[in-house]
Amino acid sequence: MRHRSPGALLLLLAIVLGALPARAAEAKRYKFVVITHATAVPFFVPVRKGAEDAGKLVGAEVVYTGPAGFDIQRQVEFMKSAIAQKVDGIACTLPDPSAFNDVVAEARAKGIPVIAINADAPKSERMAYIGQGNYEAGRSMGEQIVKLLPNGGDVLLAIHTAGAENLEARIKGVKDVLDQTGKFKYRVVATGTDLVKAESLIGAALQANPNIKGMFGVEDVTGIAIGHIIEREKLKGKVMGGGFDLVGEILDAIQRGDMQFTIDQQPYLQGFQGVMELYLNKKFAIAPADINTGIAPVTAASVKAVKDLAAKGYR
Repeated sequence: MRHRSPGALLLLLAIVLGALPARAAEAKRYKFVVITHATAVPFFVPVRKGAEDAGKLVGAEVVYTGPAGFDIQRQVEFMKSAIAQKVDGIACTLPDPSAFNDVVAEARAKGIPVIAINADAPKSERMAYIGQGNYEAGRSMGEQIVKLLPNGGDVLLAIHTAGAENLEARIKGVKDVLDQTGKFKYRVVATGTDLVKAESLIGAALQANPNIKGMFGVEDVTGIAIGHIIEREKLKGKVMGGGFDLVGEILDAIQRGDMQFTIDQQPYLQGFQGVMELYLNKKFAIAPADINTGIAPVTAASVKAVKDLAAKGYR
């Protein structure tokens, strides 16, 4: 399915909403459920805000829910609950390539549209995917690492949930770029989503190899942990650091110079467009379309411009 630009969809929505008679706009209040795989993870704050803002714009009820920590079976149960409630649409992360196939098919069979956001399972019956191209995002991180460490060396790669499809795609992208240079040795550490545990495991890996020149996390939990370790151990300028997403602690670390970059994927847009596409599908039978929400490295040169918006939940 071809990608549509976010701007084009917003223009379409403005035209459609502008053409609605007031009575028709008030005739039906839809209920949409947004389900993510780890609601306690800071990354999903702007996803939720985007979804709720979209609901306010079109007059729909939006419920944000999901397991606090990564738990595929629990997430499936949240989806089954939404189906039982006969909601009008589901926007959900699909972090496993096959575990959600049956529940997505069940929703579709009962006339409930399902859109994947943030993490995709292309072989499921979801109607569209709104999110970053994760392999390409991993390659972007790899390119940033090569810029920081042109002579190569030992680096640590961190992932909070081994096996999560979107995160594994990022790790693969990073590895492929580093492997192409022939200059890097890397170790991958899986930490879980608990920040204290993540800091402990990454810190132990760092102590085990004094030759490590950089630490890079492919999501926000390990990125935050890396920033904390570099600051605490006074490794600024000695060990490079990078992460994903625009959570405040990572942006603070970049401003301090403890970390050098983070990769943005515009999560607000994932939540916002997920609800918008559900609304357009239910109201006007407009087929949902894939949207790539982009890859945007944020460095010391650009961090100040995005930090205020991130604090407000937009970036």
